[in-house]
Amino acid sequence: ELRRAAHADPHGSFERVVKDGVPYLTIAMPTVFRTGPEGVLPTRLVLYAVMRMTDEQINVDALLTAARDGALPGLAIALLPGLLAARSVLRPVRELRQAAQSMGSGRLDTRIPVRGSDELADLAHTFNDSAGKLQHSVQELRRAEERARRFASDVSHELRTPLAGMLAVTEVLDEDAGRLDPDTARAVRLISSETGKLAVLVEDLMEISRFDARAAELHTDEIDAAEAIRKTLENRHWTDGRVRAELPPGIRARLDPRRFDIVVANLVGNALRHGGAPVTVRLRLEARSHGVPVLVTEVADSGPGIRPEVLPHIFDRFYKADAARTRSAGSGLGLAITLENVRLHGGTIRAGNLPRGGAVFTVEIPLHAEEDDG
Repeated sequence: ELRRAAHADPHGSFERVVKDGVPYLTIAMPTVFRTGPEGVLPTRLVLYAVMRMTDEQINVDALLTAARDGALPGLAIALLPGLLAARSVLRPVRELRQAAQSMGSGRLDTRIPVRGSDELADLAHTFNDSAGKLQHSVQELRRAEERARRFASDVSHELRTPLAGMLAVTEVLDEDAGRLDPDTARAVRLISSETGKLAVLVEDLMEISRFDARAAELHTDEIDAAEAIRKTLENRHWTDGRVRAELPPGIRARLDPRRFDIVVANLVGNALRHGGAPVTVRLRLEARSHGVPVLVTEVADSGPGIRPEVLPHIFDRFYKADAARTRSAGSGLGLAITLENVRLHGGTIRAGNLPRGGAVFTVEIPLHAEEDDG
């Protein structure tokens, strides 16, 4: 290879060769005749020079040994202070991260110990001040929320007794309205109607107050879901063709009968009020991907459906889909109470629109039916 390289290059070539563990530098230089200032004529004669590189190898090995023996201890000596310095910087950052995670999980009394007077100490001071202000604000909000819940509960409770008397009086007035002059009869019926709405509002306020106070409880029993829905429709006289029921028999589930009755009644009543007849109530079982069967109750109406901008707020309390309405036909809490009752069962509820038109509410409750021994 060296010979071929020397013949190809008139300026010569060289190569390092190791033979029997000894390094050599081999130089090949071709001889030429000069034919002019720039031209040369090769003679095909190559001269070689071979020189041992033992001393150079010894020097290189000595340099490597010195670098290894000197640099590694130096690196170790420099690494220890570097680690200590890095730890002093990273520890406050780690504490800040842990404190932020702790506050994110709800422990608002979390604080960071302040050490020194550098920028990290200023950051710790700022974090502690912000955490203190946030804790104070959240406590004030919680106290205000508690006062609002207590106020709604107290007012609802105090209104129940006089409302009971008013309802009794309006029932008597309704019976005698036929013997009154037309204007007085209309006024009596208006008072009776508004008193009934006020009684519904008070009952709904008391119910929502129990949910807010975490005082609502489930009293479950194994029931026939189809029979429970059928009773709900019959008790409210929704068997005149306005409501269609598709209720397959034999579906048993552990439910709170009273709360399940409220869920179905609120959804069907809402569909009749704001949607359009006929309203269809469907009941079925579905299996989810994790293997837990769910009881699905679907209430669909034949109205215009729910506008897209209304859907995100459909379960909000006292939400009015039409801003021009000064008051709603119901209490404004029916769907919010429905949502809380479904959550209490560990289920979910969602609202949407059917492709052909009309709103649909779908309730999914995990099925915990006891197996029938027979």
